[in-house]
Amino acid sequence: MKKIVEIKNLNWKYPVLTGHDRYVLRNINLEIEEGEFFGLTGNTGSGKTTLCYVIGGVIPYQLNLPEDKGGEYFSGSVYIDGKLLSGIKEENGKRKITGNKDILKIIELVMQNPESQFRLNSIRKELKVKMKEIGLSEKDMESRIKEALEMVGMGHIYKDLDRIHPSDLSTGEKQRLLIAASLLTKPKILILDEPTSDLDPAGKKELIEAIGSLKKRSNLTVILVEKDPEILMRFANRMAVMHNNEIIAIDEPNNIYKNNDILSIIEIPQIMQIIGPNENIENKIRVERVRGFKVEREERGSGRNIIEIRGLEYTYEDGTRALNGIDLKIKKGEFISLIGPNGSGKSTLSKAIAGHLEIREGELRINDLDMSVKENRDRISKIIGYVKQNPESQMTNKTVKEEIEFYLMSSKFPIEEIEKLTETILKRVHLYDKKDQLSSSLSRGEQRRLSIATVIVMNPEIIIIDEPTTGQDYRMSREMMDILTELNQSGSTIIVITHDMSLVAEYTRRAVVMKNGIIIFDGTPEELFQNDEIMSQSSLEAPQSVRVSRKLKESGVIDGIILNAKEWVEFFKFESEKKNFQALKYEDLKRHARRMAQEILKNYGRPDSLVYIERGGMVIGRLLSDFLSIKEVYPLKASYYSDDGVPLSRVSVGSFEHSFTDEEGYILLVDDIADTGKTIEAAIEVLRKNTNKRIITATVVYKPQSTIKPDIFAYTVENDTWIVFDYEENETLTRFIRKDNREGLKFMQDHFNVKIDSMKGTYKS
Repeated sequence: MKKIVEIKNLNWKYPVLTGHDRYVLRNINLEIEEGEFFGLTGNTGSGKTTLCYVIGGVIPYQLNLPEDKGGEYFSGSVYIDGKLLSGIKEENGKRKITGNKDILKIIELVMQNPESQFRLNSIRKELKVKMKEIGLSEKDMESRIKEALEMVGMGHIYKDLDRIHPSDLSTGEKQRLLIAASLLTKPKILILDEPTSDLDPAGKKELIEAIGSLKKRSNLTVILVEKDPEILMRFANRMAVMHNNEIIAIDEPNNIYKNNDILSIIEIPQIMQIIGPNENIENKIRVERVRGFKVEREERGSGRNIIEIRGLEYTYEDGTRALNGIDLKIKKGEFISLIGPNGSGKSTLSKAIAGHLEIREGELRINDLDMSVKENRDRISKIIGYVKQNPESQMTNKTVKEEIEFYLMSSKFPIEEIEKLTETILKRVHLYDKKDQLSSSLSRGEQRRLSIATVIVMNPEIIIIDEPTTGQDYRMSREMMDILTELNQSGSTIIVITHDMSLVAEYTRRAVVMKNGIIIFDGTPEELFQNDEIMSQSSLEAPQSVRVSRKLKESGVIDGIILNAKEWVEFFKFESEKKNFQALKYEDLKRHARRMAQEILKNYGRPDSLVYIERGGMVIGRLLSDFLSIKEVYPLKASYYSDDGVPLSRVSVGSFEHSFTDEEGYILLVDDIADTGKTIEAAIEVLRKNTNKRIITATVVYKPQSTIKPDIFAYTVENDTWIVFDYEENETLTRFIRKDNREGLKFMQDHFNVKIDSMKGTYKS
């Protein structure tokens, strides 16, 4: 196959004047074949967009670098269709950028933010500008415009091209229009930088179908920057993974998403790790063991209404009617998702609540203040934090640090507190290392985090965020939502406007759906996802977790639906609780520890230090430390459970302050059971930040399903075996009682002297 993109030893850093003084692309080597559908993924800020700019010629040609200084920022070479697009040549002792900019005629780049890419007052004029560059006749222009619009699901607007202004379109429609415009010149290479990030579910579905059509109907080479594994697995022939500004892997998507080393870096939604990409879990569960499973969900928000809306209507000056009689009450402390297709009125409603619109029709009260009164709108600005959809609109183009300080100073925080608060919030949103960069130099995802930081640092009573996870990778999205959850649990009322149904399922307990300026649904996420009529009307699609659980419900396996990864963990835990049981008492544990200690000394010698994982590894850790005569013994908290035994959606790891010496020797890491292996993996990751010493792992029990096989273990059990330790007798008994695990209770009666009162249905030891 012919190589259409070839990059060799590329390095790039932005000029210092933009705030960067480090390479944002390092040692990039990449080949893409003609006609290939190539995916590009990676964490936020890993260099994906910058690499697109290099392939599309934005870098270095649109940055107006001094001719004799290009070599300070750029090195390596980029070939497009066999011709040098950009490279370095030596001339008079200076390294200058060279290349052929004419090659850019065969490349179209659709960047992330569509808002800033329209300049004319009609769609037809916008599209014709593109085609005049290649000398098409009026007739050819019209047929090509119609074809391009149909390919991106916008054929219905063809007859109104002269009437519709680009500003009349929703964000999602603008994104599709940009892609259509890019197709007009019949390029050989189309670069799409996260094209689905701003789309509502309907728009996303249409665009995905359009991308599929592109792949089938042309020999176009498509480079797709995307975070969603489902999209990449569906379309990409191959993909590259970026991390820390380098390419760390290139392979077929299925191979990428099976590689645990890569997944530990980029992460994918945990629900996909639990269920798998194909959503077929029938072979993973035993139906007879999960009947009766029910999820207990907490309700949030109580007491007084902090927001009250009655008959609210709003019409923009151009005659567009955005709100058609809204009635809504929100209690203090609620966590609400505001959902609906683009143009449904969500943003207008949020602007009204935030005090950004003059209320003329209907009633809106915040904290019992009438928002039709201007003075009240000014007053509530101090208790409401509002993050708009486009983060750059809230930037003052100062440095990242100064952006935060600006908001704190405008609210008259004491000078001595401002620096401390700024440092704290920037660390919390993972931007502290970029505190001295200009906000305009950040990636879009980083700008989104910064705009959220400027709001939450003020700790407002009400927080409204339009698309909080736009531009974020999965890990960062989760962390941003965890921050909002913490604020909600501290009393803040949270309203998120979102197209991400997994966010609705994972974090919110109330969903409000809008369409055509009215509320068409107000209830819990589980009620929404089972209301097929509303889902269809709103062009919504349930997240993977719900789609799979609905299959189980419809087949009679479970009574209700499962919303998110945490609940799936509970589900599989419920299933696993009805399984084989094995008692492990202290005397047995002591015997195993003595034999393990002998094996450790024989194979590895005496460890310098022993680290045991709380809570499970404490007893075996102490026994091994005695038998091995180890004085340096340290606990490390790492568990899938909270302190009160509630399953978490991921391993929770505590801090580890001890620093080890660099002398030779090794650390013995101890836990009771190697079950999934993820707890041990998390513990090793923490220890690796503190030492370069060898780490030897030891557990009493090993299950073959574990991703880590301990270096030392006493014996192996089947994956479905429940090990019951005598020192956890009461905790295990309580869990069996709560889950009404009859098999487990009988085991406890037979092995731990637990008495069952069958008449009263109670248990005691």
